[in-house]
Amino acid sequence: MKRDSFYLVVVLAFLAIPQCGFAQVISKIVADKQRATQWKPEKGQYYFSHALIFDYQNKAEKTNGKIKIYVDPVTGAMCFKKESSYGEGGKSFDFVIGFPDGKYIFCGTDEDGKKIRINEVVKELKPDAEAKAQHKEDFDTYCIPTGNKRTDFGLESLEYDLAYATSNVKDKIWLTKTPFSIYPLYGLEFVESAVSLPISFDYMHLLTPNQLLSEINAKDLILKLTEVVREPMLVVTKVYKEIKVND
Repeated sequence: MKRDSFYLVVVLAFLAIPQCGFAQVISKIVADKQRATQWKPEKGQYYFSHALIFDYQNKAEKTNGKIKIYVDPVTGAMCFKKESSYGEGGKSFDFVIGFPDGKYIFCGTDEDGKKIRINEVVKELKPDAEAKAQHKEDFDTYCIPTGNKRTDFGLESLEYDLAYATSNVKDKIWLTKTPFSIYPLYGLEFVESAVSLPISFDYMHLLTPNQLLSEINAKDLILKLTEVVREPMLVVTKVYKEIKVND
């Protein structure tokens, strides 16, 4: 009886120890303590505690490099900076802030050297019930699960075969479940202002807000999420004067 009790204690103790061979899936990315004092939208001040970093190779354009996207894990707001994401594709914009509700803030310099701010709303980021139903139907049709799973930076990822309506080709993709909305990234494809990432993230019609395309190996594109890191970054929009644009 004593021996059985001893073995039970040993087994329970073993189970209580984190096993290095098994990755632990987490449900959220926690913002640092600085956010409480630095995140002040009412004053035009936005703080981003983390960054998503992708490696990409655009075979069609014969370009390659890294894309860095800053994230506030509390709201899902994202910041795209000229030097680390859209580059010259953004012309005169220094940075762009996107929100899950479809609002975008573009801050940059006009032809006269004046700091300007443009607000734009992308209604596609808030799909109605019909659009959501169509998204689900398209996903079930064109994304076929392979059954493969893995953990990327503490987040669960699933592999799919991505099919196309106009081709028999299928691409392997990985979708990572995120604790915040990815739509500010996908929504960039809809903005009318001159901002363009070096690769397309046009997946609004197919993926849910919490499905991040974290890897794809296709004929014309190779993309992989390589890091999710703590990289605090503060931007202030109040120094840019808002200008109205024609609807």
